[in-house]
Amino acid sequence: MQATTNGGSQTEAAVELIRSRVIDLTLPPGSRIDEALLLKQFELGRTPAREAISRLAAEGFVRIAPNRGGTFVRKLDLDEMTQVIVAHQLVENILGQLCNLDDPALAEDLSVIQDEYRNEVATLHYLKITELNERFHMRMNASIGNDFFMDFARSTHHHVRRLLMHVYSLESARPEHQIEQFKRNVAEHDRIVEAVAARDRATLVELLPAHAGTTQERLVDIIRSKQVPSFPAGVFKPALDTYT
Repeated sequence: MQATTNGGSQTEAAVELIRSRVIDLTLPPGSRIDEALLLKQFELGRTPAREAISRLAAEGFVRIAPNRGGTFVRKLDLDEMTQVIVAHQLVENILGQLCNLDDPALAEDLSVIQDEYRNEVATLHYLKITELNERFHMRMNASIGNDFFMDFARSTHHHVRRLLMHVYSLESARPEHQIEQFKRNVAEHDRIVEAVAARDRATLVELLPAHAGTTQERLVDIIRSKQVPSFPAGVFKPALDTYT
């Protein structure tokens, strides 16, 4: 993909491109990003490449480490995953309390996104699933009308997408189990749409944090599973209490 537009739009295209490659793990956690890579592999101009790196550093996707001689994709170890999970829970807790249930278009918009989500789950298109999941939750966040919270929620969901891509990739070692997990996610989205349509605040306050908690549960299940070699149970056993 080549960023061919000019000025700010070229930088925006560069940011979106690199962010997407970080989220889908094409640029792995801890990997180095240098100008040569961005200019050659991603066909970016020098100025938009530099500006994109600065933006992504502000978003927390990359770390600029002069003492290590470059810029590196943010790590994704167990501690990092824990931080993402905590931020996600916070966002969903607040969303349940502040979501504007008087927004006349909210339930219909969520239903449209949910139909797309259901279709992508059927094809197991991981990146598209995470994109639509973010759109689903950000549509509710947009109803609040608070720009500061919107920015926090958007940043959190970007990082949740990267975590989910990693979880889905590891989960693929047990395809039947993964399909059941996705069915659960679809059903939870359906209940959220129903609660919004019914303007049922009490149910929504319960549903959203519980739904966010499924990411945590899937991660714990992966850590405990002997079928997934990427997470040796003995190595991470002391950290399990964090999730339970």
